[in-house]
Parts: sequence; structure tokens; C-alpha cells
Amino acid sequence: MTVRDILLQANTHPEPTPEWSIDRVRELAARLGARVSLGVCQVHIPRVSNWLANKLLNIDGMIAGENKKSAVNADALMETFKARVPADQLGETFVINCPGTVTHWQLAVRARTHDLTVVPVYGHAETISVAEGLVFESGRPVLLLPEVTVPEFKFDRIAVAWDGSSVAARALSDAMPLLRQASSVAIVQITGEKDLSKAADPAEAVRNLKLHGIAAEVVAVELEERDAATTLQAYCERDGRELLVMGAFGHSRAREFVLGGVTRSVLEAPQLPIFISH
Repeated sequence: MTVRDILLQANTHPEPTPEWSIDRVRELAARLGARVSLGVCQVHIPRVSNWLANKLLNIDGMIAGENKKSAVNADALMETFKARVPADQLGETFVINCPGTVTHWQLAVRARTHDLTVVPVYGHAETISVAEGLVFESGRPVLLLPEVTVPEFKFDRIAVAWDGSSVAARALSDAMPLLRQASSVAIVQITGEKDLSKAADPAEAVRNLKLHGIAAEVVAVELEERDAATTLQAYCERDGRELLVMGAFGHSRAREFVLGGVTRSVLEAPQLPIFISH
């Protein structure tokens, strides 16, 4: 697999997605030889059918103001995107109409025809649910991108969370384009967390990567007293890892996928970019 088609997901309400996300995705596209498209969620909050509320508080007027603000932010984001992304990397820009909140299924449908979707993390209340919907409904990997204060966006040192499961194997495969360009790849296994007797050996993952021209090493990390998510991110910080690759665990509840504990914990407070696949 190669990554040639990246989608940046952007919000317009209550605040627009920060411009730093455009710069970072542009750098990633240049590194991978990919083009990048922008999908903007523009909210359309429906009017209320309450005469008294409108009379006393002008609710419909307030709603119209928020909808206009979202439209203005959408236009500004698309203009900034077109100005900052070079012509040879520039893909599409399109608006997704969202009735009040981010509409995950609409995003997922568009993400299905892109190699990778990037979700910026900047305090937006919908970030986790957006990532959750994209991971389980798009069938494509998602890059969760917090603001990272580094001079160059390289993903040169990558950690792969490995428990020998099928979702870990899928994430490893999906991340191959990034792993090929890294100078250091660590297959990280958390010990002391769960029974790994039936899991695929991390040394076998190293063997497989070697056949793809990727040098990797196995790193065993003892579970800290907090949880696996904290342990993984703490290791990445100590060892200077710039990207964490992991599989998304989840289960079905009322026909909706819900992230498992470790996955959700990582997404709630990412300390570095997270490449997540299901």
C-alpha cells in the first residue's frame, strides 16, 4: 500500500480548525508524495418551533448568527487551505453539511475513498466521536493529530503498539508507507497487562517488516500502575517516538461501534500523533 490521497477533516463551529493542522498535513503529503484534500463540516443548526422562546430570547436570530459564523469559517478555511498547499499537492475542497453537530457517517463515506484521514486535536468536543466514527465506518486508517511543537514534521521514529492481535496486524500493514520512511521502528509489547500466550510473536512482526525493507526492533515495556494507554505514551515520550501506531479495539452496542478502554484512553489525551486502524 502507498498513501497518495490524504483527507484533512476540519470543523467550523464553535471555532474553526486551527491553521497549524493545514501546515502539518502539507508537510506529511510532501514526505509521502501524496495529495491532500480538505473536508469541512459546516453546521446548519435547525430553527426552534417555540414562539415564546423566540419572542423573549430571539433564539432563531441567535441560531442564524451561529450558522452564518460557521459558513464564514468554512470559506476562510478553504481559502487558507488553497493558499498554503502547493498546486502539486492540492486535492479537493468540499463542504459537508452538518445539522448542528459533526455528521460522522457523511465524513466516513468520503473517507472511504481516501488512503488516510487526518483528524486534528485542539479541544473540540466532537474529536473523539469523529475519530471513532471514521475508524469503524470508513474502513481506512485515521491519523489523530495534536499540535506538535517540532521544527520539522518527519515521523522519523515510530512505535507500533503490538499485542499480537488481528487489529494490531491490520494497523501494522496500514502503516507500512510511514514505516518505510522511518529511521527507527519499535514493535512495543506491554508486559504484565494480559495473557499473550496465543498472540502473534513480535519477533515475527520484525521478520515480516524486514522483508519489506524495514528494520525494526522489539521493545518490551512493563505495564505501569496506571494503564496501558499511559504506559504506551510514556514510553514514546521517553524514547523520542514521534508517532504511535495502534489498532482500534471496539465492540458493537446498539449497532454502533464503541471504542475499547485502551483505545479511548489514548484518543482522549494524545501526547503525540496517533495512527489508528481497525
